[in-house]
Amino acid sequence: MTVIGTDKWIEESGGDPAKICAKLSRYFPSASAKEIQHHLTQFGMYISAKQGSALTKKLQTNNVWDISSNEFKLLRSKWNGPSVPVFIFPSDSDNKVLTREFNGKSGLAFADKIFLFISPNNSETEIKAILTHEYNHVCRLNLFPKREEDCTLIDTIILEGLAEVAVAERFGEDFTSSWTSLYSDRQLKRFWKEFVYPNRDHIKGSPIHEKVLYGSSRYPHMAGYAVGYYVVRNFLKSTDYHAEDLLSLPSTEIARL
Repeated sequence: MTVIGTDKWIEESGGDPAKICAKLSRYFPSASAKEIQHHLTQFGMYISAKQGSALTKKLQTNNVWDISSNEFKLLRSKWNGPSVPVFIFPSDSDNKVLTREFNGKSGLAFADKIFLFISPNNSETEIKAILTHEYNHVCRLNLFPKREEDCTLIDTIILEGLAEVAVAERFGEDFTSSWTSLYSDRQLKRFWKEFVYPNRDHIKGSPIHEKVLYGSSRYPHMAGYAVGYYVVRNFLKSTDYHAEDLLSLPSTEIARL
């Protein structure tokens, strides 16, 4: 598959996100349209019909679907990756955290599909960067021996670090996420020892996994993400590899456990 014409979906439904998520039900066999909508809005999807319709017109003017389609073809060829559907929707322009920390863009990847939530303010390179990050996830998940629900904290931070190193290699560090530069290497080394390593085997979805990954309670903001980037970057510095060469390498090997 390829980039889906979700702009047409939005036009046909009057922008109603509930109707959009009903169309997505066949891609989530075990979830209701309401559950899908709740999940996608948590990751940055627009929230009202009026918002969706207005923002989609701006994204169309910016050629977001064409840019993404061309980039997806390039990435598939470069990484010899699987063909999966890519769904593009406007991001929630009222989400202040999304706007402040990620310039209004976000993504969500599964082994068999990708979602991109894009702002009219995003540049062409930003769009390519977020797709690079999410498709890197898809490629690794398809080569990984574990089911997504069995991934541990160490698996998740390496997954995130690897995807963002791929962005840095293709577009430079200026286009990496803000969490890649939140902390010094000295701080990240301490976070690894104090927060990540002791909790490395906690399964995805468990409270401690989420707290360390995103940074809540006593854990620093986006600690797991930042440590993942640090670990992958350090591994690559000591080898002749590039990010794409690590897609099938075990997390424990990249983290030198």
